[in-house]
Amino acid sequence: MERRLRDITEVSENQFGFMPGRSTMEAIYLLRRVIEKYKEKKRDIYMVFIDLEKAYDRVPRDIIWWALEKKGVTKGYIDVIRDMYEGVVTTIRSPVGETNKFPITGRMEKKDSCSRPHLMRLKTWLGLVKRSMIYLWNLKLRKSNEDGFFTETLQMYSSMLRHSSNAYFGNNFTFPLVLKACSNLRSIRDGTILHSLTFLIGGGLHSDVFVQTSLIDMYSKCSDLPSSRRVFDEMPHRNLVSWNSIISAYSLHPHINHTFSLFKNMLFLGLEPTSATFLTILSSGLGLGLGQGLSLHCYIIKLGLLHSELPISNSVMSMYVRFGQLDDAQRIFYSSFESERSIVSWTTLLGGYTTAGYVAPAFHIFNQMRRQSIKPDCIALVNIISGCAQAGDLQLASSVHSLVLKSGCGCDIVHDDHNHPIDNLLVSMYAKCSDLVSARNVFDRVREKSVFLWTSMISGYTHFGNPEEAVNLFKELLRTSTRPNEITIATVLSACADLGSPSMGVEIEEYILQHQQHSGGCLASNLHVLASLIHMYCKCGNVEKAKQVFERVSKKDLAAWSSMINGYAIHGMGEEALSLFHKMQSEEGIEPDAVVYTSILMACSHSGLVEDGLEYFKSMKRNLKVEPSIEHYWCLVDLLGRAGYLDLALKSIQEMPVQVQDQVWAPLLSACRKHHNIEIGEFAAKKLLDLNNGSGSNSNYVAIANFYTSVGKWKEAAVVRRLIDKDDQGEGRSVKEPGRSQIEIDGSLHVFTAGDRSHHRSSDIYAKIKQLHALSF
Repeated sequence: MERRLRDITEVSENQFGFMPGRSTMEAIYLLRRVIEKYKEKKRDIYMVFIDLEKAYDRVPRDIIWWALEKKGVTKGYIDVIRDMYEGVVTTIRSPVGETNKFPITGRMEKKDSCSRPHLMRLKTWLGLVKRSMIYLWNLKLRKSNEDGFFTETLQMYSSMLRHSSNAYFGNNFTFPLVLKACSNLRSIRDGTILHSLTFLIGGGLHSDVFVQTSLIDMYSKCSDLPSSRRVFDEMPHRNLVSWNSIISAYSLHPHINHTFSLFKNMLFLGLEPTSATFLTILSSGLGLGLGQGLSLHCYIIKLGLLHSELPISNSVMSMYVRFGQLDDAQRIFYSSFESERSIVSWTTLLGGYTTAGYVAPAFHIFNQMRRQSIKPDCIALVNIISGCAQAGDLQLASSVHSLVLKSGCGCDIVHDDHNHPIDNLLVSMYAKCSDLVSARNVFDRVREKSVFLWTSMISGYTHFGNPEEAVNLFKELLRTSTRPNEITIATVLSACADLGSPSMGVEIEEYILQHQQHSGGCLASNLHVLASLIHMYCKCGNVEKAKQVFERVSKKDLAAWSSMINGYAIHGMGEEALSLFHKMQSEEGIEPDAVVYTSILMACSHSGLVEDGLEYFKSMKRNLKVEPSIEHYWCLVDLLGRAGYLDLALKSIQEMPVQVQDQVWAPLLSACRKHHNIEIGEFAAKKLLDLNNGSGSNSNYVAIANFYTSVGKWKEAAVVRRLIDKDDQGEGRSVKEPGRSQIEIDGSLHVFTAGDRSHHRSSDIYAKIKQLHALSF
């Protein structure tokens, strides 16, 4: 009918709607583009709208029939059209039900030449129902996202599709909500399906700026940067939020150059960046250089955002802290008014000082913050606890602990994730302040202990002189449901090495093989664990077992090579150490570091390989640009002294940097004692006495006294020993700790202390020592 009517009527070429390829959506799009372009150029625009509903739809039908007859439409056609509107009844069906039948008495509608009465009103009514239902769904989806129930959001949308007609796929508000859930769940599969739906359901969703911006964010959060960029490039229209989204996408990945390229393109197009733009780039930190950070800082000042936007000020300050530019960070901090600073401002500067090791300025900032009645949060407390650990001040540590308890962040609080860093840091803090009793008290008061807390306490015992307690605590850990990780295993193996307990080390290795899987992967192939095993067996005297562990490491890293080389070195196996050192470089292509060179110099020293040791010392700095440390200089003096080159050793010391010389007189004195060189020995002893004046160290006094005794200078030896013994009356400068050694035989640990004869075989032991002493002469 419509086709036949078109044959006898004329339709303007400018007509939109009911024309092939000329939909009303196209007209709306063109109109929108015109408005945007005028707005972009800041030009005035004047538009006239004609209400076609009044101009056409309200014309009485009799006039329509008369007009059709006047236009030459045959009476037969007019009668057919009239019959379609005379005595017709209809009903309205919707998702919520169906109405009773009613007669159609309305006028002609504008939609098409064969449209029925009430069609426009019916569509309007159905449109309202549809929009209302979608609005309700959107409210539910938004609430689910706000509550963090992202999986439920996807399930809700799936239910919306199943229980509604095809008209309820959603709108340009629905899709961003569902895509946000996909982003948080990192579900690229669901996100891709939603992307496809935007094309299938039409309605312009696939080109909607809000939907496409959400797609950019979803793909970037799911680590699919190429798809994010593809969506961005295909957008017909981009707003500032779109640019911020793609910049954020690149900022999540180490593509800082692409990020800055996009930033420059945005500026070229005349878009003015907002605080969100700068926050996105500054907060990422991935690959951001200091020069680029300075450029951003300048642009922020130019736009007047530095002090008007507090998050921007904090981000710029944090950027300078990351680069160690604490003076610049402090300038920004103090350039703002006190009332404009947030807790983030304080903790940023505080964290910068503690990370850089500037404990005094950190405490100054912390005290200043408290004087201004700003309550420190857990982040501030974490930073100040770290500062206490660096300072090693027990009184200060106790004060900070009290403040932690008052703030409610302490170990008395039950934490849902059981991994609160405050507890771990408190344990480490007390351990580094040499107060293992307080550290254990903190540990015991935590109800639900995480593996990190167990590791902190075991590490405290291991690194601060109580390896036996570390092993006992590890055994206690194994009786709980908490499983040790690779750091725990490596730490307790270090305790076994210090304890000289190979039997416990074997038990731990068996545990590793039996419980290979853990949260971070396979313990039996973890390089950190294997290097610790090698070190433990070497320290316990079982070099062959250490070699077996070393050979089963498939991909050896520098730590594994270093542990094995060091094992050979401490057992005087210089040739084996040097052979392994050359193999590491020639076959594996691994460059040695300063620690490996220390082991090599030690191996040469213990094996009497003087020429090799001197050559390695020279090549260390010449070929590999490794600067000698105190440990290297100490090994050099020990190398020359053991071999009897005492004059050369003294000359080497005198040519060393001044700050190093004080640390290397002890090995020279020990060598003089061995070779009975009184002249150089007395010179070294005098240097040590001058150095030890007021220091409170007893090891140097003992070394000096032993030297004088060995060369028969009993009077001088007695004077030095009186310096040690005077402390009993509170007058001396040091406390002599008795020598202590231990050995494990058949799983039983035997401990010996100087002057103690409580061991059941002490008579046999002293007799053997006397016999060995006689043989040495």
